[in-house]
Amino acid sequence: MEEIRVLKKILESNGIPSFDEDILSKLVKFYHLVVEKNKVMNLTAITEFEDFAVKHYADSLSVLKILKLSSGSLVDVGTGAGFPGIPLAICCPGVSFTLLDSLRKRVDFLSEAVAELGLTNVTLMHTRAEDAGNDIKLRDSFDVAVSRAVAGLSTLVEYVLPFVKPSGTFVAYKGPSAASEIATSTNALKLFSARVDHFHSFELSPDPTDEALEKSVRTLLFITKDKPTPKGYPRSAAKISKNPL
Repeated sequence: MEEIRVLKKILESNGIPSFDEDILSKLVKFYHLVVEKNKVMNLTAITEFEDFAVKHYADSLSVLKILKLSSGSLVDVGTGAGFPGIPLAICCPGVSFTLLDSLRKRVDFLSEAVAELGLTNVTLMHTRAEDAGNDIKLRDSFDVAVSRAVAGLSTLVEYVLPFVKPSGTFVAYKGPSAASEIATSTNALKLFSARVDHFHSFELSPDPTDEALEKSVRTLLFITKDKPTPKGYPRSAAKISKNPL
């Protein structure tokens, strides 16, 4: 299938580890499920396959260049249309995934997609992050948390770090302004006994070696949490919005 060939080339050219044809086929199938549902529900503005493969798949899977996800648990906070959670779940069948989103329609779509794809390692939850972060069953319990949510790092720290167990990792998917976001998140990171261990910046493109092609700068922030979440956090969404850390 031509789409599998294109996807394989894009992932490999962006430094993503190779996957077998069954995994690539599931990624292609999820693309079609998203664009079909997108006709009646706003899931993504990116519907052309090559763009989708770069901006959703290569971006979502870029964490695998750094983290070897073969076991353990991972939570995707604010998964939206399923990114990065669904691509990671397809490519890392040995990991237990929990995907959270506050919009029921998106969760219902993802439930249908998970069934269509035959994914047995995914749990979906319709909930707000600040509520789930205070749930004793979820709080301080995940090895890894990820988020591509559009929010400043200091805000994401309060929404996401409550899920991460001590010594666990939060991977924040960011753009070119990541360094300045780190600088303005010192208080939030200190409050949660967390630190940015390192970050990885890279360019996304159908072919990064072709200088004529448009490229987007992306940054992955790898944040380690050393202690359990302090009492009283996360706060309500209203308090987070009005008085960010």
